[in-house]
Amino acid sequence: MSSQLTVFSLRLNAKTVVLSGICLSLLVVFVCATSFSFVNSYDTKANSLAVDNFQSFYSAADNSVLKFSSDGKFVCRYEEFKYGKIGMIDVGNPMKMMVYYPDFSTVVTLDKFLSPLITYNFFELGYQNITAVASSTDGRIWFYDNIDFKLKKIDETGKVFLESQQLNVLLEQAPNPNFMKERDNKVYMNDPSLGILVFDLFGSYSKTIPLKGLKRFQVLQDEIVYFENGQLNAYNPTTLDVKSLALPDTIDVSLAVLEKNRLGVMRKERIDFYKY
Repeated sequence: MSSQLTVFSLRLNAKTVVLSGICLSLLVVFVCATSFSFVNSYDTKANSLAVDNFQSFYSAADNSVLKFSSDGKFVCRYEEFKYGKIGMIDVGNPMKMMVYYPDFSTVVTLDKFLSPLITYNFFELGYQNITAVASSTDGRIWFYDNIDFKLKKIDETGKVFLESQQLNVLLEQAPNPNFMKERDNKVYMNDPSLGILVFDLFGSYSKTIPLKGLKRFQVLQDEIVYFENGQLNAYNPTTLDVKSLALPDTIDVSLAVLEKNRLGVMRKERIDFYKY
């Protein structure tokens, strides 16, 4: 039997309801997980929300990052003002998460307690036009160099460790990515006009997923999960199917993320945490 076969159980109110069927993929989770159990809420104004593979949640405001347990309990805070506003966070490597400050073209990596580890200033490293960065599971940093049109990975000293071919030549047009992430031995680079460019861990271009207009997304079981119009959608690049997951409450919702059986919902002045 495939290793992807998973038996799902849902907790509804105070009782546990065990599904008698077997779910085959993440898409079926979007069908099965229609009941949510509220876990916790935390009052905060955030601009983004992320979750790592240990089900810890992270919210980012202009100058701070908050970390929460899988049950939505506050764990710790990171705060820094000298690099301007936070543009994005990447928690793909929870032991070395990444905070990106676009105004100063600076990346700060943090440990699991949100203590600073390494600071990368791309201006000082000689890069003048960086629009997308991502953390790697090996502790290095991916970024797209808009000057020579290459996906690159640098080590802790700023030395180029890997780089792709010139993508303007390979694709016959120059990408302009706004987001990227590494997941399950692949790198996903998003260009809202072109779609999602997929690379292997050596920086070799593989394909383009024709899903356009996105700003942020998750990758779960090779499916693209993104928030749109008050719900989460899962796009299967193989079948081109899209499944939707209705949220427990869409009032003031600006973003939602999930990992395994945990859901985080970012609202105007708070974050709600659920299990399913």
